[in-house]
Amino acid sequence: MTRAETWLIIAGFLLMVSGLVLRTILMMRSSDATPRGARVLHGRELLRQYRQLFPHSATPRLTQSALLCGAALLLAGMGLEIARQL
Repeated sequence: MTRAETWLIIAGFLLMVSGLVLRTILMMRSSDATPRGARVLHGRELLRQYRQLFPHSATPRLTQSALLCGAALLLAGMGLEIARQL
């Protein structure tokens, strides 16, 4: 791998991992805010509840941005690597 492809792949991978970590933290924080005895929420319901409880938080947008940018960088790095080998 050349220098550009390596850094694109590494940066993409790190952004995707940080996005997944942020999403996990977001879902844990939302489930902690659920009152006792309430119905247990899963998946997107937890994200909806988080947006209701913390309407001014930038965490959901930051999480989505990190995941999308990470995927784009990872695909760009892999594409450059494949194009270089052809």
